[in-house]
Amino acid sequence: MVQTVIVLLLLPVIVYLVQRWRLRRFNQISSELPGPVNYPLIGCSHLLIGKSKAQLFAFLNSITKTYSSPCRGWLGPELFVFIDNPEDLQVVLNSSNCLEKADVYRFIRSLRGLLTSPVSVWKDHRKLLAPCFSPSILSSFMPIFNEKCRVLVECVGRNTELAEYDPYADVSKCTLDMICGTFFGTKMIFQNSDGTEFINIVQNGCELINHRIYSVWLHPEWIYQKTKYYQEEKKYFDKFYKILNKILSERQTLRKDLKTSEINENASLNKPLIFIDQVQKLSEEAQVFDDTDVLHELSTIIIGGNETSALTLTHVILLLAMHQDIQEKVYDEIVNVLGSTDPSITVDNEHLSKLSYMEMVIKESMRLLPIAAVFGRKCTAPTRISKTTIPEGANLILGAFNLHRNPKYWGPHADQFDPNHFLPDRVAERHPYSFLPFSGGPRNCIGYKYAMMSMKIMLCYLLRAYRFRSPLRLNQLQLSMSLTLKITNRNMMTVERRSM
Repeated sequence: MVQTVIVLLLLPVIVYLVQRWRLRRFNQISSELPGPVNYPLIGCSHLLIGKSKAQLFAFLNSITKTYSSPCRGWLGPELFVFIDNPEDLQVVLNSSNCLEKADVYRFIRSLRGLLTSPVSVWKDHRKLLAPCFSPSILSSFMPIFNEKCRVLVECVGRNTELAEYDPYADVSKCTLDMICGTFFGTKMIFQNSDGTEFINIVQNGCELINHRIYSVWLHPEWIYQKTKYYQEEKKYFDKFYKILNKILSERQTLRKDLKTSEINENASLNKPLIFIDQVQKLSEEAQVFDDTDVLHELSTIIIGGNETSALTLTHVILLLAMHQDIQEKVYDEIVNVLGSTDPSITVDNEHLSKLSYMEMVIKESMRLLPIAAVFGRKCTAPTRISKTTIPEGANLILGAFNLHRNPKYWGPHADQFDPNHFLPDRVAERHPYSFLPFSGGPRNCIGYKYAMMSMKIMLCYLLRAYRFRSPLRLNQLQLSMSLTLKITNRNMMTVERRSM
């Protein structure tokens, strides 16, 4: 007890000394870049206190608008550089000096998964896991995608009488079912009450992580573990890993049941391996993954893959519900490509490349409502950008939300929903780093193509069966930042059956 009191008394002194040392070390960038006023010990962290998630999100977006990109700010002894212009983003995201994730990513417990792992681990894992996302493997998932989407259509159909309907829960459970079927090769069924419980566990755990990110005083691990937030987070993620271990155990049992001759035959025929088989094969044969690596990669796929796809598709549906003309145009394209209005007709891999307008709609939705509205990197060596040299040790806050709505790159109607922003000639005119829905450079999202495939197929099934309507307008959406972008007034709409 006495030791704890002494440490707490000395902590402000330690923070102050570290801050003064860093200020001298980062003196050049502090003088070259504008930013909010910094105070001893706290930097500008007082600007975060007492703000709601929506206010925090607005504050993050306002920094580069107030001081212009790039600019800087201090949170305690830590320097942050804020960037949302494509020229500097291209440099940072492709620099070998900026591949490490920002310090706050350590709060996500899957430390050795692709999303959060240190570069030394990420490079090997990324190289070995990339074949799991090859075109041949992704195309082999089509039967599972179709099967799960048929269940989704049934689930959505139970809500046609509701005055207000938020499709996120149904879509999220479907994407979770898809992930378990494709990446884990299991027949777990989450489009029921079990799925609701699992999704709530993940959401509540992620909310606690988000709360810690914006609460600077909770950053030291030894302090955080003495709080109620840590106990709540641990409770949620213990439940999460219990379910994950159940999925893992089911697949391991299935693998043991396969005869050695069958495994060798599959390998000799060069048949695609699903994600969990590839990870376990590397764990057993190449000794690249240990048990912790396996668990962290699987949890990254479930948390990252499910949340991003489900939220993005829900945003797409909401925007289509607001814009009936665009919704009907997507519906007409689906019917034309599939050759039928029958919502039970199977979607083939060959259909997906022909759904060009649908892809424009999805990308426009990701432009206006990017799931990763801001993301962070750590500079590990001096890196020159437009107005300064980022010093080693600085954290970088990269703003996709502001970038995607900048009139300089998207025209005078940048805040409006217009899929024509992604016509080929317009895309060719823009800076290649003016659109970053899933980051960019070598450490971009490995599952981007998987997400696009699954979302297109879900839209094919949903729009053939239903018409969505919403009284909301884009400028009425109240946005907040958790680990992902959220709509706080929810994705409210009505759903009605289409006549056959």
